[in-house]
Amino acid sequence: MLVSQLALALMPLLLTPYLARTLGMENYGLYAFGLSFIQIAVVFTDYGFALSAVYKIARADGDMEEIKKIVGAVYFCKILICIFVVALLFIYPFLRHEYINKSIYFWILSLSVVGMTLQPLWLFQGLERMWKVTASVVVSRLSYVILTLIFVKNQDDLECAAFINGGSHLLAAALGSYFIYRAGVWPKRSSIRYISAIFKYSTEYFWSRIAVVIYGAGAVFFLGTFSTPSQVATYSVAEQFYRAGVAVYAPVTAVLYPYMARCRDVDFFKKIFHFAFFSALVGVIISGFFGGRLISLIFGDAYMGSENVLLILMITLAVAIPSILLGYPFLGAMGNAAAANRSVFIAGAFQVIAFLILYFFGFFSALAVASTVFIAETSVFLYRIKHAIPYFRKPILGECQ
Repeated sequence: MLVSQLALALMPLLLTPYLARTLGMENYGLYAFGLSFIQIAVVFTDYGFALSAVYKIARADGDMEEIKKIVGAVYFCKILICIFVVALLFIYPFLRHEYINKSIYFWILSLSVVGMTLQPLWLFQGLERMWKVTASVVVSRLSYVILTLIFVKNQDDLECAAFINGGSHLLAAALGSYFIYRAGVWPKRSSIRYISAIFKYSTEYFWSRIAVVIYGAGAVFFLGTFSTPSQVATYSVAEQFYRAGVAVYAPVTAVLYPYMARCRDVDFFKKIFHFAFFSALVGVIISGFFGGRLISLIFGDAYMGSENVLLILMITLAVAIPSILLGYPFLGAMGNAAAANRSVFIAGAFQVIAFLILYFFGFFSALAVASTVFIAETSVFLYRIKHAIPYFRKPILGECQ
């Protein structure tokens, strides 16, 4: 999972300075806006299955016939939703007239949406056999990096960058399908009733992911819709450090979820939680002393306006990391997914209200939007820690011991 996350998240982050310098601030801002668009679209096509299906597969306890039925039902739902999402993506440039001359760019983004929809990371995560699909992720992301460095050379290569990104995701989907076949869990046709049950079970997870994306990708989407590409670029540059921090811990949360779903080992979780919280504080200290220098060194002096945004987001990171661990890896695995879901609903509501306030008063700066993300993440953490404390206080012997 660590190798997969390095390839999926950190490897593309290495391209960010190159793209920021090569595409220029305006086009890089548009590129970042496109990535946020993809992220929002994939939340719909995933429909919460990255959480609900992982849990169901982990609890299937090796029953291959049941797992095949789950896989078949999930893919049926994801493909059906993807058709509608891609159609909306094609229409969007005509709804926002300032992007009408960039319609081809938005259409190319659909390649990434389709590729990410079909990738089976959730399946192998639930099986706790991530090594089977790690190769597909590494190959696709490595090809994305190499081809981008070869073909993206100036500000006119925005569509080329989007096409390479989409092609690499399609490659990962194709390789993932091969590993599904090799693993003996090829999707099995299920009844409409069974598919409906799987879909209904995932609905609560879906709404929680919608809430998360509001204060995640929603920040860039808000700036891209109501502000300027330069403000998008300013926020996005700082956000890359934030995303890198989250990506470092993502392998831990990803493998911890199915483990905790099986074993519910609270003592083990507490050790991970304490380590993550204190190590996240290191990022705040580093950004406070060296944030400006890092931005200038990596992205160039043109992006120095991101320094204060970076500090706000790094403080947010110190709250977000323990909050993420308390979510599905802990509360969800302990059977209290409702609390994890409600927390992001509350945060989403805070974020929407904050966006409305910013819109009403005309505050469309990257710094203002970063502050609203901090407020949203803090509300999630406070709500989750409240519901996690009873589990911490009551000693529980792990079921796998």
